Amino acid sequence: MTQSIERVLQDGFFPRFEDEDAGVFWKKIESHADTLRRGGVTHLRVNDAPLSILEVMDPENSYMRFTTFGYSLDKYVTSTWNEGIYHPSILELNRKALLYQVGMAKRFGFRCFMRCVEMTLMPESFFLRHPSLRGPRVDNPVCSTSPRFALCPMLPEVQDHYRQMIRKLLELAPDLDEMHIFTNDSGSGFCYSSHLYSGPNGPGNCRNVPAGKQAQSFARILLEAGREVNPQFRIVMTSGLSPKEKDDFLESAPEGVASSIFGAFAWGGGLEDRWQNFAVGAEIHQAEVRQQARAWALADMRARARSVTKHGGLVYASYNPDYYSGPSDAPRPFEVQECLLEYNKLGVRNIIGGAWGTPYHANGAILKQFLDDGPLEVTAAVRKLAVNWVGEAFADSLCGAWRCSEFADREWPSAPSGGYAFFVDPVINYCPLVPDFAALPPGSLDYFLTTLIRDALKMKEGQGGLWRRRLHCSDATKAYIVRQMDGVVIPSDQKALDILTGLLAKGISQEARACVEVQIKEIGVHLCHSRRIRNLFEAAFHLIASCAKPDWLHPLPEIIDLEIENSLRWAAFTGVSDPKATARLNLMKAHRLDPVSPADLSAFQPSEYRGLDAWPGAHRDIKE
Repeated sequence: MTQSIERVLQDGFFPRFEDEDAGVFWKKIESHADTLRRGGVTHLRVNDAPLSILEVMDPENSYMRFTTFGYSLDKYVTSTWNEGIYHPSILELNRKALLYQVGMAKRFGFRCFMRCVEMTLMPESFFLRHPSLRGPRVDNPVCSTSPRFALCPMLPEVQDHYRQMIRKLLELAPDLDEMHIFTNDSGSGFCYSSHLYSGPNGPGNCRNVPAGKQAQSFARILLEAGREVNPQFRIVMTSGLSPKEKDDFLESAPEGVASSIFGAFAWGGGLEDRWQNFAVGAEIHQAEVRQQARAWALADMRARARSVTKHGGLVYASYNPDYYSGPSDAPRPFEVQECLLEYNKLGVRNIIGGAWGTPYHANGAILKQFLDDGPLEVTAAVRKLAVNWVGEAFADSLCGAWRCSEFADREWPSAPSGGYAFFVDPVINYCPLVPDFAALPPGSLDYFLTTLIRDALKMKEGQGGLWRRRLHCSDATKAYIVRQMDGVVIPSDQKALDILTGLLAKGISQEARACVEVQIKEIGVHLCHSRRIRNLFEAAFHLIASCAKPDWLHPLPEIIDLEIENSLRWAAFTGVSDPKATARLNLMKAHRLDPVSPADLSAFQPSEYRGLDAWPGAHRDIKE
């Protein structure tokens, strides 16, 4: 069977010129274009903008920082309804940024798409002008200091507002082929959706219209107006609606309205084991539980796909084999190929996400090979990649290292709070391991305390100190994470490194050596990140009050010393001088022997795994 992936749509804006040497700038541009081609990208997101208008208008409300995720139409163009709400000079600056990205995409042979959060929140100045157009509350009360509201899509005035804007935008940039809608997050939502942060809410006029049908009406307006300019224009609902709401959205939707499918436990994730680990916890490592979880996740994905295909819609997969670039993305080519084969069976012909990485990044390369060669059997596909990179004689060794690396990632003990965010949270990556934060000199943590973290720590949900953000869970969960890292993850990553180091000692070619060195770096960073998480959770027994001390617990100075050593290894693997990592290291060295002052988190419920039964899977919510 020959697969037919038609489109690979990816973020990643072309670099802007920053008053630098023109030759250096164009090398950056060419390198970026090469990376996109290497990933098989066909469409590039272009709705770039230099600043968040809403954040500038309301700098004291920390929630405004979430509104940069997908700039909506009104940040570029106006209608007769919102003329003058945003200053024309800022809109012009945003339009220039968008047209720059469109121009670069065309220059290098890519088509364009937008990802917008809709219905997007509006400033209060708009509702002072049009009070009857106020729709649902869409901000997240946990991190917003004041309520924020969007428009109601069922009002004729709102529909006219969007008709005008989409026509203007496509006249400005007719190479835009698609508008993707992300909702119920980042300052957006539809009236009475079950996934609104403030709960189902909205005005009285649309109370009896299901949220999915409201979203469909909105998409229909955009599609019809957009196709007046670009007859091939599509609207794609990516995520944010519940499975039942998405099914309502697709029923009787017009041709040209599409939808993405995604894993039940992560919007941009797929069928990978890491998401099941996040849902289930320690029991996932039992064979029968793992089998049940994989079957659950697959049934959920199939139900999402059927929801699209039974209505004749186009199936997009929100899938990125490198969910977050960095320590979470060790080589996992077998698992990536498995996911791609399953997507192919489900009728996926469009991928939102793709993959980044160096020319020798296995996850991205296996995706590109799939695009080029079709759905090969898993082992054969991975071995073909290995032969291409290191030759027939060394391919089995490279595959063996990948098996070990992938096993470490599949068995990774994801914490019950944060999931994927555990890999990118600055608290996890840069918070120093010290006995008492209060004993640090004033300003010691400024190097990593972003404005968002500062604001969150001031609010009720953020109180309890830095230890509460990701590490407040039961003693049994902390012990499980430490044991799983020590007994499974770290040894498996180390075995992979031993295999690769052995390859370097053999007579391999320069090209093969370059490949192996990339694998060593990526797996080494994953190993160091795993050790960091392991050290943090062991230290939590000392640094969170009321924890029972297990027999195997090391003294806190010894744990800090382990982390100091691990930080030095991290720097050696990355080969990058990171000022934040250096600041963290210096604080740990200077304060490792300070008196311990445990944080009192007794007022807060510890995070725990929800289990599969607590997740509202599509295979349960959608009627067949």
